[in-house]
Amino acid sequence: MIKKLVSRLSIIGILTLLAHTIAQAKNKPISLQETINIALKNNLHIQIAQNDKKQAIIANRIANFRLWAPRATLRLYQENKWESHTINHHIQSTPVFRLKWQLTSLVDKIFQTKIHCQNNVIHQLVAKKSVEKELQQVVTAYYELALAQKKWELSNTLIKAATARLNIEEEKFRLGIIFKIDCLDAQLALKEIKLTLLERQEALQAKRRCLNRILDKPLTEETLVQSHISVQPIWDMTSITKEKVVDLETAIQAKKVAIAATELNRVRNPLSCLSLSGSFDSKGYIYNFKESIWTSDKQSNKWLANIGVSIDMIRLLLMPTTIKKAKIGLNNAKFALQQQKLAIESGLEDKKWQYLHALGVYKVVAEQLKISKQKLIFVKEKYRLNQAKLLELHEAEEATQKIEIHLAEQAFKVKEAEFALYQLVGMFQKK
Repeated sequence: MIKKLVSRLSIIGILTLLAHTIAQAKNKPISLQETINIALKNNLHIQIAQNDKKQAIIANRIANFRLWAPRATLRLYQENKWESHTINHHIQSTPVFRLKWQLTSLVDKIFQTKIHCQNNVIHQLVAKKSVEKELQQVVTAYYELALAQKKWELSNTLIKAATARLNIEEEKFRLGIIFKIDCLDAQLALKEIKLTLLERQEALQAKRRCLNRILDKPLTEETLVQSHISVQPIWDMTSITKEKVVDLETAIQAKKVAIAATELNRVRNPLSCLSLSGSFDSKGYIYNFKESIWTSDKQSNKWLANIGVSIDMIRLLLMPTTIKKAKIGLNNAKFALQQQKLAIESGLEDKKWQYLHALGVYKVVAEQLKISKQKLIFVKEKYRLNQAKLLELHEAEEATQKIEIHLAEQAFKVKEAEFALYQLVGMFQKK
């Protein structure tokens, strides 16, 4: 009996420990890399971008098949004619089998197929750009939630301290050490902090809903992130160089230049005006009633095959104008590419400066926080020795908290600038 009781208690203890472990795992803060992995798997905008890419590539494959398949027309019918003579009666039957086909210029098809393949690369780059844009929003939402959590945690800490001090002030008032106004100041300070906590709690829930929506999670799910925003680079910052910049807009524009060059080669080739055509017809038969046999009708249709070459005269006459138009399109595409390259080089320098500036401001605020915390320790000691009033302590705590919040906000700006640089070198797609 005792053994059964011990066994049951052990099972209950194990189940309780397991439930506690599961609950802790569920409420465990997720890292940024885990958030990015979840977004790549569940984010609806990323899935739509990938599906759009697949749909466009399939459409180009269908277009290639239609381009290379000859236009063929098959016609099947039968004509019967009864003829009666004094000597013989017969039926003339003409089962018509006609196959007509037309094949446009092979040179033109080769160029168009090449253009379709180049368009497939553009579709892949556009999808990649959409994914990177969405991942940038994931990073922003992650750090916004981290900042909201940090503010909420600071308010919670202040409430605990303010509640403890209110109890101390009430005890001092009961002993006649301080006046009633000091207790009222402590009560007012606690109410202000509680109001701030409610505001920050609502902001926290809003940022959590935003991240949950991006990750395709239930909006009410309690997603936790790492509230401490470290300014240490997550990935290798030395790889962000001018030579390694991967700007998707530039890559897309470069492919548009290649397509424009292919189009120019297509329209300037005279062989693109030539087309092949052909047909195949069956012959007829005669049924002789007297002899009860089928014979070939030598005077009617015979097996006939035709092959011809046609020239598109309008296209041939308009070729100089078409070439001129294609050259203008190619030049415009080259100008746009050069403009994009200059813009991305300038943007790289701007983003590097923004990152270094944000990091420098963060270091200054961190030094301010150290000084503010030292002042707070000094004021707390004076308050403990009744050499400072509660209002002075409250002001010192409020000043320290403002600097802590400023530091967290500045760390957020550092991360924004850091990931803007990562995006320039395509770091999202490498991880």
